[in-house]
Amino acid sequence: MSATNSQGTCIAFRTPRPEQFHTAAGDFLSQAFPGKAVAGMPDRIGDRFRSAGIDISPEESSELDIFDEFLVRHVQVNRICDVQCMLLWSEWVRTFRCRMPGFPNLIRENEFRSVITDTFGVEIADDGFRGNVYPGIRFVP
Repeated sequence: MSATNSQGTCIAFRTPRPEQFHTAAGDFLSQAFPGKAVAGMPDRIGDRFRSAGIDISPEESSELDIFDEFLVRHVQVNRICDVQCMLLWSEWVRTFRCRMPGFPNLIRENEFRSVITDTFGVEIADDGFRGNVYPGIRFVP
């Protein structure tokens, strides 16, 4: 019986670096927008409206504050994870409805996608199995 040497299978993988984990949206934004931190929540969306001279009502301001809090608490940059677009969207709506009655008026689905892609610098991708995902983004319950 002759023995054959197998070439073996080489599996390429990425070794995660410590900085890839536990990076909250606030940390990511503070790196993306240095010097714009406001009370621990950098570059708040409500502040963007105010600085542009756009008047917002107290209800709209509350919605934007809830959204900023949602981003900081529940969205992390993680280079090896992807999150489904609809999962992140539904978690935003659930978080909003826990805090206020009704449905979000300012941050609807299209606005939500725009904010996520612009803020985190990602493009929506189709992974072929789960549908549309945000690559490099992780949802933290």
